[in-house]
Amino acid sequence: MRSRRPGLGPLATIAFGLGFAIWTALMTSGALAGLDLVQAPAPHWQQPIIQIAVAVAIFFHPAVVNCVLAGIAIWAFRRRLRNLTVGIVLAIALGWGGHELAKTLIGRLRPPETLTEVIGNNGFAYPSGHMVGIVTAALVVIATTTTTKQPRAVIEFWRWLGLALILLIAADRWVLHAHWVSDLVGGVLFGGFTASLALSLARVHMQPERPTRAAALAAKTPKHCAIVVNPTKIPDWAAFRRHVETGCRDNGWTPLFLETTPDDPGRGMARAALKAEVDLVMAAGGDGTVRVVCSELAGTGVPLGLLPAGTGNLLARNLGIPLDEAEALEVILNGRRDLIDLVEVVIDDDDPEHIAVMAGMGLDARIMGGTDEGLKKIIGPAAYVVAAGDAASLPSFDVTIAMDDGEPLERHAGLVIVGNVGQLQGNVQLLPDAQFDDGLLDLFVASPGNVADWLRITTSVLLPVPEASEIDRAQGRSVLIEASEPVEYQLDGDAAGECRRMRATVVPQTLAVMVPRR
Repeated sequence: MRSRRPGLGPLATIAFGLGFAIWTALMTSGALAGLDLVQAPAPHWQQPIIQIAVAVAIFFHPAVVNCVLAGIAIWAFRRRLRNLTVGIVLAIALGWGGHELAKTLIGRLRPPETLTEVIGNNGFAYPSGHMVGIVTAALVVIATTTTTKQPRAVIEFWRWLGLALILLIAADRWVLHAHWVSDLVGGVLFGGFTASLALSLARVHMQPERPTRAAALAAKTPKHCAIVVNPTKIPDWAAFRRHVETGCRDNGWTPLFLETTPDDPGRGMARAALKAEVDLVMAAGGDGTVRVVCSELAGTGVPLGLLPAGTGNLLARNLGIPLDEAEALEVILNGRRDLIDLVEVVIDDDDPEHIAVMAGMGLDARIMGGTDEGLKKIIGPAAYVVAAGDAASLPSFDVTIAMDDGEPLERHAGLVIVGNVGQLQGNVQLLPDAQFDDGLLDLFVASPGNVADWLRITTSVLLPVPEASEIDRAQGRSVLIEASEPVEYQLDGDAAGECRRMRATVVPQTLAVMVPRR
């Protein structure tokens, strides 16, 4: 990643934090007593302005505001803005929990004549929970518009609207005698501190980044990139396109978007990109889209950039590429170029294919084929667990495996996997010795005789216990797998049908990929 000077988030965190500490010390010492003498006239229910103020107080109650923020977090998560999601959840937790703790510790009473019947006007006064909530919401919305690369005018609109709402809520709480003036200022400072801290910890920017000098120079001689996109994996096409286009433009790239189709998962699009002589190809989709793009780019020298948009995203995980869309784009545009192996796979007498992650016969293919796509969109990787329950009951198969020039291995197997990398979802290391650039492929064979054997195999893969005797492992440059009957198989997570023979051969350092800087 590029080295950056501290952004607005860390500086705002320090400023708000110091401000709150100093303000609290002044308040508790009595130094702000004169300020707190500034009070609105005593409120009465019969006054129309008080009835309006009560409605505003209820509408902007911290519980309501936090529900809205939770909705934004869900929206961000579905759009793979994972850092923003984490930042919002942290902001809710720190703001709500922190201000309740501060109120209890400080124990300041509310002003006299407050309308205790109004929701939110009970309990201790300092700092104001309404102010904490609205300041948190304002900063989160600004960070959201920045992260999603909204136009400058849109960002400015939300900034001014946020400021206006902060002033409105401050006036509302003052008119209702719900807080002293110092409570309101304390709420602004505490809300600013917790929200800035949460967003900074989640590495979310609170203001648009200025293009670096290198990017400005690159913009004078723009390079061209293609983005091969599986549109079914992108929940908000407009936001995605705006985000990528802005990132490319700011870094001196001219983007070309190529959408996959039901009949072509990306092969034709990758060929079109190469024909256009682009300098970089991005793949935004699941493992299937990534596989065919990798296959087409193999040996060309044109680097691949991964924008994880699937359920597994196994190649991205194994290369250390962030699953957050904004951070992944940063890696593509400003990371380093590395060379990785691919595995050439020949199924029966078909033409050769390339895989970047794993190919398998048996259980894993049955799971991939039996996983409901709609369920994957709802519960993500957990959908594979549901499919595994049905697949595990299917019978094993007789198989002969020959690695390089070694003696053939004969097994009654339930699962045979050939891998270029070894990590699955949840940081599970199925092939712990696999490296994406070692010039070797890794073999995993599971030969259970019953359900208890499957449990033992699963336990030994997931936990640091002695490996089950039903597991065989090997490394080599080529492997031939021959089954006695047609068996379901998968290529990089895509169920591809049935086969009796699979030959896999490693192709060393054939694909250029953009990866994080060390």
